[in-house]
Amino acid sequence: MKHSAMAIAAIIGICLAPSARAQSSLHLGLAGGAAIPVGKLDSNYSAGAAGLATLSLGPRESPLGMRIDYAYAGFNGKTIAGDRVADIHINSLSANLVVAFRVGYVKPYLIGGAGWYPLRLPGAAKRENDFGANGGAGVAFPLPYTSIGAFIEARYHDVNRSEKVPYTSIHYIPMTLGLMF
Repeated sequence: MKHSAMAIAAIIGICLAPSARAQSSLHLGLAGGAAIPVGKLDSNYSAGAAGLATLSLGPRESPLGMRIDYAYAGFNGKTIAGDRVADIHINSLSANLVVAFRVGYVKPYLIGGAGWYPLRLPGAAKRENDFGANGGAGVAFPLPYTSIGAFIEARYHDVNRSEKVPYTSIHYIPMTLGLMF
């Protein structure tokens, strides 16, 4: 009797597995754009490049999902009093919650989460391990006649620094355009 119950449970599990896989979604996304410094960071740096590699998890039709993001933001140093400030590069790894709203052909969404921001400022002897948060909004839409989707988004990043000099926190906004495979 135990073996028949186990066999029936195994058959049900095997039969339900394809429908569970069809409902779940795992997508890789790549994006690029501009990173805009905000606040005190803006006084020494101008806009630079932004890049994003993302792994999106969650059922395709669900309004809730999760994204794991690796992001890059580079800022160009300004010339101040005849001296050029060295460029700065910020990498991050974050876990984000996505809340989407279906509006016809497009899918606007809110995104926010927390992450790790390893950072080395110009002249620093070592890399700092800082933590921060981000939040923003975007719009996703399918590309016609393909299984590829596109998205455009902007997020505000707030990096809380362990070393307080020269910045107690770093703020920037990457604006990116990307593809989701």
